[in-house]
Amino acid sequence: MKTYVVTHTQKDPSQSYGLVAEGLKLVAAEFSKIDKNLWLVRSAATADGIANAVMPGIGRRDEIRVMEVGSEMVHYQASRVWNMARLDADELLAMRH
Repeated sequence: MKTYVVTHTQKDPSQSYGLVAEGLKLVAAEFSKIDKNLWLVRSAATADGIANAVMPGIGRRDEIRVMEVGSEMVHYQASRVWNMARLDADELLAMRH
């Protein structure tokens, strides 16, 4: 079981469905909504698996990020091909500033 942080960035609120939690129910053992578009997730699924589960619940221009705590980040833009980058804890903290 791994812990992930999932973020949903709404590019156009009129085009967004906001059904990320519905997708999380399919793959997460447990999840908590931390903020409006931020969830803490415990799951046996991979970051890609979580992103694939929530993609149908977001708008076509929205972005989803799935970050395994202490390991990797997967960044999806609904209109583009996904990018993946390995991050260590220091890089993840640097992104916050």
